[in-house]
Amino acid sequence: MTPAALSASSMFLIEDLLDRIQRMSGPEQTQVMFDLVRRADSPISRSYSSYSANTKLGFWYQLARWMADGLVAPIQYGYELSSQGQELFETLKQLDGGQQIQILRDIVVNMGYDPSIAKVAAEPVEFDFIRTEPVAAAKPHIEGIKEPVVLAYFEAMNTDNFDAAVALFAPDGALQPPFREPIVGHQAIAAYMREEAKGLTLMPQQGISQVLGDGSKQLKITGKVQTPWFGVNVAMNIAWRFALNPEGKIFYVGIDLLASPQELLNLRPDKLAR
Repeated sequence: MTPAALSASSMFLIEDLLDRIQRMSGPEQTQVMFDLVRRADSPISRSYSSYSANTKLGFWYQLARWMADGLVAPIQYGYELSSQGQELFETLKQLDGGQQIQILRDIVVNMGYDPSIAKVAAEPVEFDFIRTEPVAAAKPHIEGIKEPVVLAYFEAMNTDNFDAAVALFAPDGALQPPFREPIVGHQAIAAYMREEAKGLTLMPQQGISQVLGDGSKQLKITGKVQTPWFGVNVAMNIAWRFALNPEGKIFYVGIDLLASPQELLNLRPDKLAR
């Protein structure tokens, strides 16, 4: 399975919670994990639900390390995985790193007490990723793409300059992440980027563009994305679909997580143009 890279970020916002768990007895630690998985209404489950997706990944990564070191209660001795569980793990092992990342994110995000049943949902707690060095792909070269607005978008994202990225969108522009509904408007897009896109490395590689009769443009670009939670040798295969209005503003960006390297190959420019 693809491991996370905790050193890529600062976990100071959840250090107190992790320390509390570490000081618990073994049965108490096990109960905490059961509560998180069952979405039980407990103090720790409530705290957990307020974290961003990236923070939740780091939380479980640290617990897994402590289990391996004997500092947190591991799976009970003699426990046998069910046949369904074993089949699931075998399937996960056959996936590429990018798919494993997405599945892991989906699992940890849905744990903890569901704030939607509370009267007021807490705002997600965020923390800053600290880039230890500039991203080599900050000023991207994309084969087949010269559009300044698109190049500026990738440069802004690779430097965590989300204000600059959002400014490239039309006022009613939309961003559609994988498996989600479109996020519309500057304020909503900015909030999403600050919560989910910090520390990402976007590596667009190639694409095609088309100018329509009214002066608007459509572009399709393929490449990879590295998340700061996983090693530099693991990247998700991604396709970006841009729509620019006649004024040169981004009206829509759709981001697709491709199923496999073969699907990425099938979307190379010579096939996209057909």
